[in-house]
Amino acid sequence: MERIHAGDCLKKVQSRLGVSSADLARATGTTRQQVLRWRLNSNMKLHTIELICKALDLHIYEFIYPDLYDLISDLSGIDA
Repeated sequence: MERIHAGDCLKKVQSRLGVSSADLARATGTTRQQVLRWRLNSNMKLHTIELICKALDLHIYEFIYPDLYDLISDLSGIDA
């Protein structure tokens, strides 16, 4: 089974939502530099993922499987 790269998931979610690293830093109460570190890391603590999801109003599955949510959106013609 292929491992999920948490940083890549974050990049995809940010791109889909149009959220900059500075915006995410403000929303999570951290620094832009910390967000950039998150984007580079393949592993991320669950509480960090929860923090990001809460800040972006995402379900955790939307974070972990961003490509799946993009596919659903494309197939249904609506925002997932």
